[in-house]
Amino acid sequence: MSKAKAAESGGSSEQAPKSKKKLIIIIAAVVLLLVGGGAAFVLLKPSHQKFDQAGEEAAAHEEEQHDEQPPVFVDLGSYTANLIQEEGDRYLQVTISVKVDKPELEEKLKARIPEISHRINMLLQSKRPSELYRMEGKTKLAEDIKAHIEYVMGFRKSAPEIRATPIEEEGDAAQSAPETSHSTHEAAPEEHVKKGISEVLFTTFIIQ
Repeated sequence: MSKAKAAESGGSSEQAPKSKKKLIIIIAAVVLLLVGGGAAFVLLKPSHQKFDQAGEEAAAHEEEQHDEQPPVFVDLGSYTANLIQEEGDRYLQVTISVKVDKPELEEKLKARIPEISHRINMLLQSKRPSELYRMEGKTKLAEDIKAHIEYVMGFRKSAPEIRATPIEEEGDAAQSAPETSHSTHEAAPEEHVKKGISEVLFTTFIIQ
């Protein structure tokens, strides 16, 4: 009786290590299947999806670098111009800077400053004091200067005209001058103008 029990206990002790080994083998097999499946998914992934993902990552990286670039400002200098006479002699003193979208435009813009300055001087002398006293008039002047710079830089095909604003009837000049100004030709539609010049800034603006 004791021998039978000993034999049974010996058999169960021998089976325990075997069951543990089987369990370890099964777990290892499952792990290998999972790893192999993941590798196969990566290797068998369509190439166009890989390229699309790489392109998106590159575009995002380029956009981040673009956002980190500080704005570029080009100083065009100071200008003094006699304005069209209304109630005595008046002249304008203004300092102008240009904000550009692309840093590489800075040197190209500086190389054309003589031609740009000529157009700015002619444009300023076509203005009336009543036009420039109001904020609308100053904004319109900045837009006119921007249009002339874009033409000199080759971003516009047609040159804006420079004409003096027609004399308004007395009492209506101050109100209607900004809306009826004909100092420059109508600007080309936005879609036909190449990007480059972001904004024209007046760092000083004095009418005396």
